[in-house]
Amino acid sequence: MRRMIRRSKANFYYLRKPLVRFSLLLLLAAAVVVAGGFSFHHYYRHEQMSYSQAFFTTYCLIFMEHLDKYPEHWLLQLFFWLLPPLGLVVILDGIIRFSYHILRRDENSKEWMQAMAKTYNDHVVLCGLGRVGLRILQQLQQLGEEVIVLEKDAESPNLPFARKYDVPVFVGSGREEGMLSEMNVARAKSIILATDDDLANLEMALDARKLNPAIRVVMRMFDQDLASKIRDAFDIELAFSTSALAAPLFATASSDRSIINSFYIEGKLLVVAEIDIPAGSKLIGRDVRTLRRKHNIYVITCKRGSQSDFYPDGNLKLAAGDSVTVQTEPAMLKLVHQWNDVGHAD
Repeated sequence: MRRMIRRSKANFYYLRKPLVRFSLLLLLAAAVVVAGGFSFHHYYRHEQMSYSQAFFTTYCLIFMEHLDKYPEHWLLQLFFWLLPPLGLVVILDGIIRFSYHILRRDENSKEWMQAMAKTYNDHVVLCGLGRVGLRILQQLQQLGEEVIVLEKDAESPNLPFARKYDVPVFVGSGREEGMLSEMNVARAKSIILATDDDLANLEMALDARKLNPAIRVVMRMFDQDLASKIRDAFDIELAFSTSALAAPLFATASSDRSIINSFYIEGKLLVVAEIDIPAGSKLIGRDVRTLRRKHNIYVITCKRGSQSDFYPDGNLKLAAGDSVTVQTEPAMLKLVHQWNDVGHAD
């Protein structure tokens, strides 16, 4: 239902501009019919025309229909000569163009994307649909976010994925005049700048802030030092260096094969690891609450048999054969491995 309502609104925005143009043509035609009707009523000499007959005669002339004898008055002769080509070239051409606009609508065209973007509110604007951008789009969809995408490469292999899920895709550069406005950045809640051009990302961030001072800016940068300076100088909430994000994971994963993720929070390194608990482990019998309170070891999941328990209850006691995912600091993870090492003392 929501999709149908959105498409209905988009159709209204899509047809509004051609409808205005077509309305102007209709007003022109109506003015010609009125002017011709009064002229034929007063100046036609072969017979006395009523107003309705005079209006109808003028209307028929627009569509090259000559219902009455050739007039003697010069003004009516002018109508006889000018109205048929006027109707053919202007009126009929307008009708054909308007009909073509409706019947041959291209949902990948810029006009349709602009119409769709106007129906969005409190959405996410994603700039860049490369490898990183595609992963971001997939995650945003899993989070249930509404997204509008900007990609400069019209031949990008990732465009079909976005279009498959009815994500509006604008092809072009964020540096183009008016592009961010067309993507309805003024009503977006956040913008993610994931292109491989640091300068372009920064420029789009500043332009987005001009359109929407409250917008949340998340920016990808290759230079971590520059990212830190930009975050502080321009009040951009999150400016990430891809290499800086990846470095902790590569480093920690190389030192401990149980680690599946790692990241920094306020300068402190945290790791996420998967731990299997064998028989005889010192972890057996320890409850989740105690691990959290005494050792800052947070159990995220506990898989027991075929059942997986996310955020298990604090009273849950670990047992042999359990497979747990924990979040903690590297030093505490080493302690977990010591407890898990059969025969190791507390």
